[in-house]
Amino acid sequence: MPLTHSWDTIIPNQQVPEGIHSLNAKSCGICHTEIYNEWKESTHAHAWTDVQYQAELKKNKDLFVCKNCHLPIQNQQRKITTGLYDGDYYQPVERDNPHFDASLQLEGITCVACDMNNNTIIGSNDNIKPAHIVNTDADYLSEKLCIRCHDAHDQLSDDLVCTFETGQEWREGPFSKEGKNCISCHMPTIERPSAAGSISRKGHRHYFPASGIPKSKNHHPKRLESLTYQIIDPIFSEQTITLGIRLKNKFAGHKVPTGDPERHYFIRLDLLKNQQVIKSDTFRIGEEWQWYPTAKKLSDNNLLPGESRNFVQSYPVKDFDNLSWKVTITKHRMTPEIKAFHHLPDDYPLSIPVYDTLISLK
Repeated sequence: MPLTHSWDTIIPNQQVPEGIHSLNAKSCGICHTEIYNEWKESTHAHAWTDVQYQAELKKNKDLFVCKNCHLPIQNQQRKITTGLYDGDYYQPVERDNPHFDASLQLEGITCVACDMNNNTIIGSNDNIKPAHIVNTDADYLSEKLCIRCHDAHDQLSDDLVCTFETGQEWREGPFSKEGKNCISCHMPTIERPSAAGSISRKGHRHYFPASGIPKSKNHHPKRLESLTYQIIDPIFSEQTITLGIRLKNKFAGHKVPTGDPERHYFIRLDLLKNQQVIKSDTFRIGEEWQWYPTAKKLSDNNLLPGESRNFVQSYPVKDFDNLSWKVTITKHRMTPEIKAFHHLPDDYPLSIPVYDTLISLK
């Protein structure tokens, strides 16, 4: 059976174009130094080497379709997959790839994964004359390119679901109607020389900011804030106090969280007396899944674009002296149980703090 989806097909092997030394990002960085340094800090640069991804890939028997978004160009893969036996993803029709480049594989979602096709570098600006040939194609470099991977969803087997629906969330949300796409937020506009010795012009940052959760203790990705946080005015009664915080998905054109179904937020509310916690409550934003024996979504309370949600608690209080209220919000990649299941190293980052405030109640 043929391959028909964007996530089970791949950019064919590319030749090194005239004017550059290799397809590697380091080669691009000789001239595009600032862009190269931004990409190195991005999550894209860690797409293949991420230990969580490698654990998932091993668990799923080196499934080729999982590689296609983490290694989007054929030169990065040892095998060329041309079809499926009986439509089974675990039975690919494949042959050895004579153009496999092990060094390019380590770069994950590298420069040429987005900026190359048909053996030619793809650009979005007509007003440049670089040392190598460039085909201008702004449509190719639009959100359509992002959605090839960030809108991949399929039932691969009974207990394996590919469920990355950010593109669909964006299409159904208000940003797509307003003309805002992936690039609007995740590749901020900047005016600068795109390469050494070139003129200054409008271009885009290549940090690809997103969740901000690092892939290792030495990784420092940029974070894109999606939410706003507003403390709700406390309500005092004779022996009760009601406290709350309002979260709004103001800046994202998709759900929050989005992407990996294991991502979630924790909102922790602590009532303190004399700086000691006397009552604690925790709320969760995210999806809940059953993965075995059959993969299925159990619940989903992700915040839609523009949606606000209040997290409120009432506390019985006899003595109002020396009371304070603490709000701590953290963003998580996965649970400690899933980390243990994948045998990930102790120092693999699971979460980051995104909001923290302490309010004295008088």
